[in-house]
Amino acid sequence: MIQEIVRVGVVTGVNPERGTVRVHLVDVDDQVSYELPVIYRKTNRDKEYWMPDVGEHVVCIFSGQGLEQGFVLGAIYSSADLVPVSSKDKCHITFEDGTVIEYDRAAHKLTADIKGDVELKATGRCDVNCQSQIYLKSATNVTIEAPSLSMKGGSPADGVFEGTFRLIGNLYVEGNIHATGSIIDEGGNTNHHGH
Repeated sequence: MIQEIVRVGVVTGVNPERGTVRVHLVDVDDQVSYELPVIYRKTNRDKEYWMPDVGEHVVCIFSGQGLEQGFVLGAIYSSADLVPVSSKDKCHITFEDGTVIEYDRAAHKLTADIKGDVELKATGRCDVNCQSQIYLKSATNVTIEAPSLSMKGGSPADGVFEGTFRLIGNLYVEGNIHATGSIIDEGGNTNHHGH
């Protein structure tokens, strides 16, 4: 009975609007299925979406009433499409453009190699005090490396740095500097004015 309703085929057409695909079933007299819905984990309040590509090997299940009623359970690897990694400890996604997202549970390491822009946006919730935040906490060092770095506060600008900081390089300030403590000029270049 299982052999009659489970089939492996190759996707020949994709309907992104309906979330369905047509599958070429070589072992069923070389037939092409009707449009089959792709099975996802969530489709109601939370929605998951990732369509198979044309040429992808997929496993289908049919109701036993022909090729009209069935579903695509998921894609499988084959001799034509090899696994991207070989490790029981890795959860891995490789995208067509070369972007890679991977977690290695043995190394306790999350890697994201993005071939494009990254945008993280938090709109927040207004429950008790109407304050939302993005909170980044690390038990190890954090390094940010970029050709240029911009940070913007609110209006009026509000930014707080707590701790001891060391600046290697020059500092250009467009505006005033207010210090509640001493400013020490070891180079002797500060202009001193008497009033």
